[in-house]
Amino acid sequence: MTWADYYKDRVCSPDYDKAFINKYGKFLAEIILKIKTLAEPSITSIILKEEGCGIGSISRSISKMEPYWFKSLRMQSEDRWQDVCKIIFTDIDSEMLRLCQRNTKRVSMGDYLDKVPSFYSREDITSSKYYEPNTVIVTHGVLEHFDDDDVEAILETYNDENVLFQAHYVPTAKYESPSFGDERLLPVDHWIELVKPDYYIVDNNGYDLYMFKIIEVSHE
Repeated sequence: MTWADYYKDRVCSPDYDKAFINKYGKFLAEIILKIKTLAEPSITSIILKEEGCGIGSISRSISKMEPYWFKSLRMQSEDRWQDVCKIIFTDIDSEMLRLCQRNTKRVSMGDYLDKVPSFYSREDITSSKYYEPNTVIVTHGVLEHFDDDDVEAILETYNDENVLFQAHYVPTAKYESPSFGDERLLPVDHWIELVKPDYYIVDNNGYDLYMFKIIEVSHE
């Protein structure tokens, strides 16, 4: 079974969307919060980049979740603006990128990101690359497929003044057995020592770990 075979039934699936948001809601909320903190009307818009994007579930879920976030804040409609100006999806698997395109079409993205231009690129996550200013990087279920040296190489590519925020999800050793592929299920302490996040959240009774890095910026 290929990665595309594993994920194809989840493309454009409302049931999967609901389950994804329910399970990883804290991770998604933290990304939304940081995007809104880093963005500033008429000054800074954010580029959201999913590396090892899979079917683009992060952006799709953010687009569906953000309107409820907006409503819960009781903001006036005139106070709302488009925080994200571009979405970039990258993956080394061309078939996964095709599934991602299907899963993130405007009609299925939701209210928040449906008019934001999206770009899809085949890319090796371990290789150095150019990042546009005001980029937010997200990986979800990616880093655990690499050994420690490769994880360090990946993180080194994010050591860039244009990368304002990083959000990384990995499953922990509490799962005991991989769900699919070559996952390394490591203890929380191992990941913290390896990634050295600025802060992190252990969720779902210790099964899931969210790690965050941020560059503090000031708008002049």
